[in-house]
Amino acid sequence: MTSTTNYLSMEELAVRFFGEIKNELGFTSTRKIVYLVRSVMSQLRRNFSHEQASNIIKKMPSLFQLLFISNWKYNEKETSINHLDEIVDKVYQQGSQPLFSSEIETLNAVIVVLKKLDKFFKMLGLDILHYSLKQELKQVAMEDAA
Repeated sequence: MTSTTNYLSMEELAVRFFGEIKNELGFTSTRKIVYLVRSVMSQLRRNFSHEQASNIIKKMPSLFQLLFISNWKYNEKETSINHLDEIVDKVYQQGSQPLFSSEIETLNAVIVVLKKLDKFFKMLGLDILHYSLKQELKQVAMEDAA
């Protein structure tokens, strides 16, 4: 596990993870937060081979494992996600009732979730995301810091 998880129980980790997303996005609905995280994780999962997905699953607490594998059709084809806007488009178009009213709102939410996934699970440190996507996320992080 990561250094963050060494100090927190898995339950505390989940509460803190979702709490930080809630605070940054100003959501009042836990259901909306969970749906958003599940949507982002689902899009990321589609980018991985079965072996890569299995390795990621092993590093996550059980709640996040469930979110990661929900609606996973084992025989679904791997898709290549090279850029942030590809994840944003998929999350924005997912489901019968959109989570967000605009792609800009979706972009901001996806960035927050990806930053939290990296903070808590070191997703950018895993050598599984495309270089261009990692660079875009690093650039966004630098812009936020400025």
